[in-house]
Amino acid sequence: MKKKYQCCFCGKEIKSNHIDITSLVVISNWDKTIDNQQEQQLFCHMNCLKDKVNKEVPLYIAEIVD
Repeated sequence: MKKKYQCCFCGKEIKSNHIDITSLVVISNWDKTIDNQQEQQLFCHMNCLKDKVNKEVPLYIAEIVD
């Protein structure tokens, strides 16, 4: 069974290639104990991630895959 992935930024399907599928892991309550944290995995296109992250914030993974 082939899995499908949807970009959390643009909403379009993500086709697997050399830099996609990109996964983000979001953890709430980072500064709290593990018992108080929740996490969720989101997927996106690398280009959508690069477009959304502020240009002042280093996005090292984008440099590695370019």
